[in-house]
This record gives sequence, structure tokens and C-alpha cells, in this order.
Amino acid sequence: MTTIARSLADRLSRRVLPRAVVALARIDTPARMAARVRRRLGRSARVELYFAFDDPCSAVAVVDLAERLDGADMRLLLRPVLRRGIAGDPAVELKRAYAVQDARRLARRSGRVLGRDAPIPPADVAFLAKWAAAADGDGPALTAFCVAALSRLWLAPEAPIDREDYTELWREAFGAEPPGEEVAADGGSAPVRRNERRMARRGPYDTPAAWFHGEWSFAHDRPAQIAARLDDLGWGRAR
Repeated sequence: MTTIARSLADRLSRRVLPRAVVALARIDTPARMAARVRRRLGRSARVELYFAFDDPCSAVAVVDLAERLDGADMRLLLRPVLRRGIAGDPAVELKRAYAVQDARRLARRSGRVLGRDAPIPPADVAFLAKWAAAADGDGPALTAFCVAALSRLWLAPEAPIDREDYTELWREAFGAEPPGEEVAADGGSAPVRRNERRMARRGPYDTPAAWFHGEWSFAHDRPAQIAARLDDLGWGRAR
């Protein structure tokens, strides 16, 4: 090893690595303390999952995380959005086509099969985002509906999107008719717009993204890591 290499290695071991450990501790310690306080107060862990019904990677993420967190002391809050990504992105259609290929790979990894070969126009499934957003994120009924709807859209053999089919899924999950629409000032769905603002405040710019106790991660290719991090914070039992 040259003198310069020894000097760099010595500097790394004495200065850079200790600083990195301290920096990580400053991030990790508050998260652990906050998790401990929540448990002492009898509160569950919270995982906010921002997703889109027209996004095949969202289908993989919602189904996978719902399965991993089932039975654990964790609340999965599902936040559907419509507007996402980078405004004015000239490659948006290219990215939507690539998302289908990526989702096929991810689905196969978890033993599932993607049922579609092409993107779904967002307008065709906007009604699903409006219904689910109106339920305000929480509860087993909403999780059951979103898992069933996304599975039918993306993980079952391709079929026409019939609103009545999804109305029946809503009835099965909630025992009631789908909610009416609360219109925002810009003419969109008020609950969906609230989710989009929440997502922007949390930091993610695209779907599917999970936010949990001060951290966020893209959820489609890191569900195991998200569950492991929740375990690491002391919640346990995530698979």
C-alpha cells in the first residue's frame, strides 16, 4: 500500500467513519425514541402508502405490504393520488410503459403474475382513487377493497374496466354503496387533492411511496426492507 493510500485509509478510519456513525445515530435515535413513546401510549406504528390505481408498481406494493403488515401492530394508511411525478416531464409515457415491465418483474419475484401488457389510462380508474381517498386512509375495509381492486386491475387476466364490478367490490368490503364525490376548488376530488398535498409534504414525488415515522421509501422494490426497518424500530412481527 502506498503512503498516499495509507494516509487516505487512516483518515477514513479516524475521521470519516466516526462522523458517519454519529450522523446515522442522530437520525436513528429520534426515530427509536418516538417509536418507544408511541408504544408506551398504546399506539400502533403508522405506514402511509401513497399509490395510484393506474400504476402497476403500486398494485405490487399495496398487495405485498398489506400481506406483510397483516396481524402486526401497525396501521397501513392507504393514500391514493392522481397527480404525481415531475410536472411537464416529457418522458412520462415512456415511464408508464416501463412501469409495466418493472411491475412484471417485481410481481414474479413475489410469486404473482401481471395480467396486463400496457398501461391503464389514468382517467379510466380515477373513480377508484376518489372512492378510496374519501375513506380517509385507514381501516381493514379500505385495505380489503384496494387489494381486491388493484388485484383485479393488474394481477388478474386483462378485462375491460367495468365500474359496476368495482362497485360490487366496494359493497363486499364496506357493506355500503361507494361514497359521493367531494369536489375541490380546482374541480378535482378534494380527498385526492389532500392526499397529493400530504405526499408532497412528506417528500415523495411519485408512487408507490411509503412514509413511516419520519422516513420514506419507494415501496414497490423495498417492501422487505420497510418491514425490517419497522421491526428494527421495535414494532416487530412484520413479515
